[in-house]
Amino acid sequence: ELISRSMQDLVAEPARSLLIPGYENVKASAKAVGALGSGISGSGPTMFALCNNLEKARQAGIAMMDEFKKVKLSSQCYVSLLNNEGAIVINNLK
Repeated sequence: ELISRSMQDLVAEPARSLLIPGYENVKASAKAVGALGSGISGSGPTMFALCNNLEKARQAGIAMMDEFKKVKLSSQCYVSLLNNEGAIVINNLK
C-alpha cells in the first residue's frame, strides 16, 4: 500500500499524461489486474507498472498494450525483475 501511494505523481504526471493518448485507461487497466501502481518513465513516452510478481506483471503489460490498441497506438512490453545489485560497470572505456 505504501508503494502504491508513493507512486502518485501530482507534479509532472498531470501535464505529461495529456501527451499520451488513453493514459488514464492504460493506468487503470494495470491497476485492475493487480499492479501496485503505474506511471510515466522520465518525460515519456514510456509507461511502466510495478507489480509484486511476474504473473501480475505480464497481465499488466498485456492489459496496458490492449488499451493502447484501443486508441490505435502500437506498443511494446518488457517484463523484468527489479535490479537488486545496483549500478555496475559493464565496459570500462579507458
